Parts: sequence; C-alpha cells; structure tokens
Amino acid sequence: MALDRLSRAYVALAVAGVAIAVYHGYGELTYSLNSCSLTRAFSCQSVFASGYTTVLGVEFWVYGVVWFPVVLGVGLWAIKRYGKPVGSVLVPFLMIGNIFTIYPWYIEIKLLNGIYCPVCISLYLVNYLLTFVALASRSQEPEEESEVDAPAGPS
Repeated sequence: MALDRLSRAYVALAVAGVAIAVYHGYGELTYSLNSCSLTRAFSCQSVFASGYTTVLGVEFWVYGVVWFPVVLGVGLWAIKRYGKPVGSVLVPFLMIGNIFTIYPWYIEIKLLNGIYCPVCISLYLVNYLLTFVALASRSQEPEEESEVDAPAGPS
C-alpha cells in the first residue's frame, strides 16, 4: 500500500519522536546528556537536576519512551484502517500529549526561570507537528451527510 504525503509525514514524525525519546531515556539512564547542555538557558542537565521532572513518581523521559511508540502504533492502525492519519481519530488522542506539555513548559518557564531542555522541547514540537498533520488530514475527511442536508425523497 502506497502512503500519501500526510501518512508519510505522520509516520516520519512519530519515528522521530520514538528516536528522540529513546535518546532522552538513554541520556537520563547513563547521565550522558552533556551534548544537550548548550548554554545556561538551554541545558537538559539543569532541568533534570531541578527535581521537577516527575509526575506521579515517574520520570518525564519514561512517559516519552511509552508515548511515542503508542503514537506510532495508533497512527499506523489509523492509516491501515482508513488509508491516512484520520484526524477525527488522532487529534483527540494527540491532544493528551499536547495537554501534558503544559506542565513541563510551566516548569521550564516559571519554576526554572527560563532554563529549557532542548531534547524535551523537540519532543513537544514533534507532538505539535503530529497534531498539525492529523488536523490537515481531518480537513480532507468527507463530511457526513446529516438528515437536514440529505436530499428529500419523493413525497
């Protein structure tokens, strides 16, 4: 089955999300994210060392390592079933990830006074772009015919 442009974009972004999330997890586990600390303001290590990077006792990187493979799987399922990354299926699902990013943004902007994790930001952007692709796909979905719009039958 040949994939259309939006399907290819969705799969490529989801695979990139998986790769970045795995890189992030590996860096956290091995304490090797020195390459991610670019300046004082853009420093993964400063963010990770802040003590603010857990939700319900689980480190943020674990959520990414779980989230992006699930995003890829759900997207592939939608593409297989509908022929494209159907927005009406994927947008509500992807909004969970977008809503989750509010808390890390709050940490980086407010609690850490403008210290940002470049790897984390790249993961947020991947999720936002996946949502954009799903929304673009939604604009191509056929509209359902309602009873009001249906042609009148013989009287």
